[in-house]
Amino acid sequence: MRKVILTMLVALGFVLGAGAQNRIVTGRVTDEKGVPVPNASVSIKGTETGVITTSNGAFSISVSSKTILVISSTEFGSREVSVGNNSTLTVVLKKSDKYLQEVIVTGYGTTRKKRDEAGAISTVSGSQLENKPTVSLDKGLQGAAAGVFVQSNNGIPGGSINVRIRGAGSIGAGNDPLYIVDGIQLNTRSDAGFTQSNPLSFLSNDDIQSIDILKDAASAAIYGSNAANGVVIVTTKKGKSGKTKFVFNSYYGLSQPLKKLDVSNSQEYYQLRSEAYGSANNLAPNSLAIKRTVLGELRVVGAASFTDAQADSAAKSLQTYDWQNEAFRTGEIKNYELSASGGNEKTTFRISANLMDQSTIVTKADFKRYGLKLDLSNKATDKLTINSSVNLSSFVQNLPFAVSGSFLGSPSFSAAGLIPANPIYNPDGTYYGVPGGTPANLIGTLNQNIVAVNDYNSGYQRTNQFVGNINPRYKITDWLSLNLYGGMDYRLVQGKQVRDARTPDGFNRKGLVSVQSNWNTNINTYGTLNFAKTYSSKHTIDALLGYEYRQENNESITASGDGFPTFQFTSLNNAANALTIGEFYTGFRRNAVFGNLNYNYNSKYLIGIVGRYDGSSRFGKGNRYGSYSGIKAAWNVDQEKFMDKISNVVSTLKLRASFGSLGNDQIGNFDGLGLYGGGGVYNGGAGIAFNQLENPNLKWETTTISNFGVDFGLFNNRLNGSFEVYDKNTKDVLLTLPLQSTTGFTGIASNIGKTQNKGVELTLNLVPLKAKKVGGFDWNINFVFAYNKQSVKELYDGLKILPSNNGIQVGQPINALFTQKYGGVNPATGRPFWYDDGGNITYLTQAKDRVLLGPTLLAPYNGGMRTTFSYKGFSLEAALNYEYGRYASDGQINFLRESTGRINLLKQIYNDRWTTPGQITDIPRFNLATEAKSSGPGAGNRTWFKADYIRLKNVTMAYDFPSESLKKLKLNSIRFYVQGTNLYTYSDWFSYDIEFVGDATGIIPQSKNMTVGLQVGF
Repeated sequence: MRKVILTMLVALGFVLGAGAQNRIVTGRVTDEKGVPVPNASVSIKGTETGVITTSNGAFSISVSSKTILVISSTEFGSREVSVGNNSTLTVVLKKSDKYLQEVIVTGYGTTRKKRDEAGAISTVSGSQLENKPTVSLDKGLQGAAAGVFVQSNNGIPGGSINVRIRGAGSIGAGNDPLYIVDGIQLNTRSDAGFTQSNPLSFLSNDDIQSIDILKDAASAAIYGSNAANGVVIVTTKKGKSGKTKFVFNSYYGLSQPLKKLDVSNSQEYYQLRSEAYGSANNLAPNSLAIKRTVLGELRVVGAASFTDAQADSAAKSLQTYDWQNEAFRTGEIKNYELSASGGNEKTTFRISANLMDQSTIVTKADFKRYGLKLDLSNKATDKLTINSSVNLSSFVQNLPFAVSGSFLGSPSFSAAGLIPANPIYNPDGTYYGVPGGTPANLIGTLNQNIVAVNDYNSGYQRTNQFVGNINPRYKITDWLSLNLYGGMDYRLVQGKQVRDARTPDGFNRKGLVSVQSNWNTNINTYGTLNFAKTYSSKHTIDALLGYEYRQENNESITASGDGFPTFQFTSLNNAANALTIGEFYTGFRRNAVFGNLNYNYNSKYLIGIVGRYDGSSRFGKGNRYGSYSGIKAAWNVDQEKFMDKISNVVSTLKLRASFGSLGNDQIGNFDGLGLYGGGGVYNGGAGIAFNQLENPNLKWETTTISNFGVDFGLFNNRLNGSFEVYDKNTKDVLLTLPLQSTTGFTGIASNIGKTQNKGVELTLNLVPLKAKKVGGFDWNINFVFAYNKQSVKELYDGLKILPSNNGIQVGQPINALFTQKYGGVNPATGRPFWYDDGGNITYLTQAKDRVLLGPTLLAPYNGGMRTTFSYKGFSLEAALNYEYGRYASDGQINFLRESTGRINLLKQIYNDRWTTPGQITDIPRFNLATEAKSSGPGAGNRTWFKADYIRLKNVTMAYDFPSESLKKLKLNSIRFYVQGTNLYTYSDWFSYDIEFVGDATGIIPQSKNMTVGLQVGF
């Protein structure tokens, strides 16, 4: 690290020199037709000095006779112009090739053209997220960037994040990437007590300019210990000088369930239950004794004395009630956004406000957000520029009965499994089967009226969030500047949960109310010294040297009480009994010194080095600091003279290579410390107990990544893209080392393993048709593909299998499917069978019979495709994403396949079950005995299925009104659009939704949405 910093300081000294006397040069920038180009960048090459052209393309800048100006604009190419002795300049820009001119953010406020960067960085434009009916930006990354794997945990607006960049390297620590919004490093931990929360939900998609994803270590090493899982840098929209522009955008839509489960009706349930009793008691399922028993369970009056004929008639007369139809509903999506931006040469601004209101397909998980964002930039002097950004948001989430799990009152869990003979309402319209009524519950294991439960229960979670920063930049010289930054992410999460006295969970307690308040204060500051200089128009050096400090504090208070005089009273001060009160505090600190140095020779040869020395309070005393570094190089082959002969075919060709190391400290804030805690009452007084062992040797997980990439463009970049190969190795894996419980502890935080992720990534952009050549018709295709092979390379003490989790084995993916292999059903008896470790049929599974079958967490293959057609003002965009190669087990479906409990079952189970000798099927006979259980240790892979799918994620049809019409209306733009989300999924999956993390038991599924919108600029 010292050598890296010394090299940078030497470079700084090397570029020091006296400049020539400056003078003012004025000019004008136009396109090839002489039309002024406003908001073009005019900068002095090799420095950070620059200005922006006015609305008529004019500029004025202080230069010397040796100055070279670089003039660029987002819609045009860049030009370099030597000033010489000229006092005025006219610069003509040509339309640019977007691929060549794309600018990427590399960290700590620095940007670079993509062709001048050697790292593996993917960029997602903010336009890809605009108007998408998603609450948080992470959902918009799905299928958009190669190597970025996004899973929608569920359909809760503002639900938790699950993003993995180039696989998961850690077993016991976190695998989430670092999210940075306008320089602020966010803490994405969920602080919710009653539902899921997503700290990225504060930001409106319409405010996002671009998202840059740092995937290789040499790029991400500038963030050191935070970057082992990749870095997601979000840049929001800023103001530009010129006339103030207003944009109003609004859309409205409806959401519906992706599907409802096809379950048995009342007669089919009656038949299945009769067969289960018959198999368990060695009786014919149509015997009178069984008929009476099952009809009695269904509360048929007089069933105990029925004759055969009466029993058959009663069974045929059973009514079927559709609980899914009552539990699921049509949701609404409403979104309104208004922004204004403009300014002059001294000050620019952008202010935006947004309101999003989304009701979900399952009550009560609705989401409403109010947001206000302000960005200001003021050129205080010729040397000092002050930038600032403030984002205020308040979003409220209504509470569903449960986020996930097998809770009886949860609609998403119970709706399909409720016995269909249960009425939903009494004849007078009141709820059937509620406490205090007759009857007081429903028939069956799922005995709660979920419609009543979700009507009566209530609650909310409100998040008030402030994300803001101030960023002064001072030019010491034309090539040297000081960049200071101070930012804060403050989050107050408050929640209240009410279990109503009219529901099973609150009836005996006369109501139960719980409250929570959580404060999270995240302060992020840094200062950097930036320099850049060009020599002889060919040699360019840019570098950065900085210091960073980050501190986070988190506090919470919880309380609960029961015994309310009436269900109308829900304030905690009305509770007769104070049940619990709790207080919690945690926090951590980090600091670091860091720097990088980049050299560019004639835009052909690029090399960069980076180093960082990091400290974290989360580790043992002797291991709180670690050093991380990286090196990267690239060769723009297309700039070589020998490429001229084939330039009409190969328009872009760049070779890249990088290597570096990164850290991971995503563990508990005090995991390395020995801790004491309250030990209850001891000898009549307050006690204290030792509850965590210290590990002074606990240290960082370290990840090294080697990367090789090729960027290419063919036929004037009509076909362009990139290909990456990487090898990502993690050592000193953070994991809890199990201990004998006789020690008083079950484990200690340790570094005890190695993992590897290696793979390839491909990004393709194709322009089959261009408007200028085919009468105004444009057609663009973007395709991303990624393959990742994950494996555990080493565990502790030479173990090949982790004792606490047998799915973690050396040579296999993390949490591989390790279970007994299901064989099917014996055609003669209808009994299910498995294979033992010798390949023989067995009816009693044992642990030794387990085999490895494949990955369960991350699909080895994933990606997406987006295509856009446009003709004059009309456009059609379609986007899809896909996964291939992972296994998943759906707890919801497993529950609906069991025959041992009094629940309804899937129609497929009814149709395919074994009923007669000789029948070939994989669904066994119905039996109350445990042999028919579809889940648990004995089920084997009977409950696991391939989770491959292709989903049509989004389709948008739009019309942009022509400029002639807009002039008459005195408007800048009008865009009308219709959009569909999650319209179709190609998959064999049989549950509500194939996109989930975990076992899917009781999760609120995603929905399909249709929206219409209008965007007006004036």
